[in-house]
Amino acid sequence: MNNRELSQEIIRHMGGQGNIDQAWHCITRLRFNVKDEKQVQIAEIGKLNGVLGAQFQNDQFQVVIGNNVAAVYTEIENVLKESPASGAGGAERSGPGTGARARGINAVLDTISGIFTPILPAIVGAGMLKGVLALLVALGWMQETSGEYNVFTIISNASFYFLPFLLAVSAARKFKVNEYLALTLAGTLLYPTILDAYNAGKLEAIPFLGLPVSIVNYTQSVIPIILGVWLLSYIYRLVDRLIPNTLKIIITPMLVLAITVPILLIAIGPLGNYGGMYLERGVSWLFAHSGPLTGIVLGGLMPLIVMTGMHYAFFPGTLQNLSKLGYDVLLLPINLIANLSQAGAVLAVFLRTKDAKLKSVALSSGISALLGITEPALYGVSLKLKRPFYASILGGAAGGGFITAVGLKCYGFAVPGLLSLPLYIQPDQGMKNFIYALIGVAISFGVSFIMTLVLGWEDPEGARAGKQEDRIETQTPSDKEGTGGAAPAVVQSIQDKKGEIFSPFQGEVVPLHRLPDKTFADELTGKGIAVKPLEGRMTAPFDGVVTMVAKSKHAVMLRSTEGIEVLLHIGLNTVSLKGQHFDVKVTTGQQVQQGELLVEFDLKAIEAKGLNTVSPVIVTNTPDYLDVIPVQVEGVMPMNGLLLFTIK
Repeated sequence: MNNRELSQEIIRHMGGQGNIDQAWHCITRLRFNVKDEKQVQIAEIGKLNGVLGAQFQNDQFQVVIGNNVAAVYTEIENVLKESPASGAGGAERSGPGTGARARGINAVLDTISGIFTPILPAIVGAGMLKGVLALLVALGWMQETSGEYNVFTIISNASFYFLPFLLAVSAARKFKVNEYLALTLAGTLLYPTILDAYNAGKLEAIPFLGLPVSIVNYTQSVIPIILGVWLLSYIYRLVDRLIPNTLKIIITPMLVLAITVPILLIAIGPLGNYGGMYLERGVSWLFAHSGPLTGIVLGGLMPLIVMTGMHYAFFPGTLQNLSKLGYDVLLLPINLIANLSQAGAVLAVFLRTKDAKLKSVALSSGISALLGITEPALYGVSLKLKRPFYASILGGAAGGGFITAVGLKCYGFAVPGLLSLPLYIQPDQGMKNFIYALIGVAISFGVSFIMTLVLGWEDPEGARAGKQEDRIETQTPSDKEGTGGAAPAVVQSIQDKKGEIFSPFQGEVVPLHRLPDKTFADELTGKGIAVKPLEGRMTAPFDGVVTMVAKSKHAVMLRSTEGIEVLLHIGLNTVSLKGQHFDVKVTTGQQVQQGELLVEFDLKAIEAKGLNTVSPVIVTNTPDYLDVIPVQVEGVMPMNGLLLFTIK
């Protein structure tokens, strides 16, 4: 399907335009804030041609697209603009940002992501240009005194010098306040009266109503404008409610600016500036006292950090370091090492795999990873095969330890890949830092590449071929210890069987078509069966890995060692409990064995809330198989671990 069709299908499976509160994208993912998570059909979106994966992370719904994300997002924008019902297209909201859903660290990460992601094209473009200039000077192809160099230097520095203007626009969009008022805030921070006094060394504060307006250099600053726009969003809404409609267009903006700007200049701006300074010093202290350990830990864990969106927490410090110190020693160098480690793992898979489809995916995603785009490699190869992912962690840790030991510096912001290497040429001080970058990349790539070959993996087709059997058995529950002589059930093992799914609950079997929830009853999320539990325990139906734990704790998704993806959903509409009465025993990414306890839940308390406790067991990647065959009859009371159905 083309980008237009893909965007329409994504929106449709998200519950339509009306369920989307905000949409934006990063380098490889579409990111959404939605009003009702229950309407989002994650499994269906993940099956779309052109989608690498879909997940909820940090209260965002993320759709992994890969290199084509910008084109798909353009169509997403077009579709949303065509519908007045879409929140992303300008519907009213109850408060700043994305509403009341995000809390704590999730709210912080969501805000940082929403603010910094839109300005990345300007930052990355300027950063890459700075790297190209450094390379041209190092090769002797351009002189620093030439007019061409001066013009390109102006271009490469402009987005950093006027960073408060860029952040003002993106912060205004995130906090849902007028962008032009936000730009005015940025203009006051960079107004010549303040900058000229600072550059002339005249640091005496300007008196305002008996309070001092500090003389501070806000060029390239990050925190002050973000805090200022956040304050602006609240003051605007407060003033707007108090002013009559006939006077809003004149009085509201005047009062908002008259109130917000003095607070920004007197209190928020200086405090934010000092916060940035101490953030910069904190990073320096960390590297001074922890040595290579920081690089080992962050280099190894960076793929997990990126998957959860936690890398956005480093953005303010990275931009602060670039603006104040002229270089970054944390996010950009560590990301470079981690990305090249991912490339080493998947290119090793490309070299050795016998599966033609996997070889093609590994080659294309490996090239993307070399250029700094790792999601296709991460979701399409290494995570699916597991051992290459472990190898990439080892490679990232090895490379990370080296670059922190030598103090590798990055002198511009760009997508961390091979094309960003010119940014590691240290201005006016030779090529030593650049050589360190090459060595770090070689260590990370090499260790990951070699360890992937050493650890090995199972090709998808080869793993299935080894399990073909030609037999038919008949079994009754009474044949199985502890089943209590319940009604008979047939267990089928056929020549092309791909796997078995055992009951995660003790209770009564219920066909899906009897469920009152049409999403399950009509098999929109996949084929399966349901169980009405008799006790509050849910166990693993096979050996595999936990791929998702619902924020509301009522559902868990797993992938078996054979590749079967299953959704275990405790009750119907239990997301409304917001985690109450559920005790999750596992975490995303954890390996589990069949019968291992996943969740304990208070069955009586859930029933007392009037909720249906019938619990679907769904094969979410049903289209990958010929059939999903239930082997239990309606009304059977299986114990945990009794076979429910086979995959053909």
